[in-house]
Amino acid sequence: MKKNVRITKREIKEDKFTTLMLLGKDYIMAHWLYLVAGLGVILLVIAGVSLLKSQKGKSETEAADIFNRALNETRSTNYQLAIVDFKKIIDDYGSSSQADMAAFNLANAYLANKNYTEARAAFESYLKRSVSDKYFITSAIAGVGACLAGSGDLAAAAEKYREAAEKFPDFKMAGDYYVKAMQNYAKAGNLEMARKMFAQINKEYTGTSFYIEGQRLAGEYNIQ
Repeated sequence: MKKNVRITKREIKEDKFTTLMLLGKDYIMAHWLYLVAGLGVILLVIAGVSLLKSQKGKSETEAADIFNRALNETRSTNYQLAIVDFKKIIDDYGSSSQADMAAFNLANAYLANKNYTEARAAFESYLKRSVSDKYFITSAIAGVGACLAGSGDLAAAAEKYREAAEKFPDFKMAGDYYVKAMQNYAKAGNLEMARKMFAQINKEYTGTSFYIEGQRLAGEYNIQ
């Protein structure tokens, strides 16, 4: 007759733990390759994020160096060299914080070099970017006006200058854009629109340099 053996609760718990450990060992042995691969993916992701941060910091530094060099080239009127560097920032460092300003200054470099076709395209390309600063938006619109005036399309230039002036009326350069709109309308023979710009100048800018220039243009083109 077999003797009954009593198993304590502690022994039962220990037996379950041993069984669980053995099962865990068997699982690890059966799936070790996948587990190691999974750990490798995690490590690669961490390493990848660190590398991206490092590369981004390096890219920002390189873009800033090229941008500063291009500004110095612009100040020295080496516009062709500046154009090459500004384009390099846009093409090679498009996600850097320097890219928007490089696009704006590229357009100005083309304009300073009297390459009106490329300058206009560059200003229009800049305006398609996510830009919120009123100074750069209105300056770019006025830049298109300057390109049109340089190309001899005075009527279209006047329209762009008026658009720039009316975009943000409280912007300090709005008065200058009204004057340029008045001048180009007058040169294009559209005296009616020139008078409207003159009236706006008289209303908003009395006593300023814009008012004085408007008065001068009014006398030159016999605008009353």
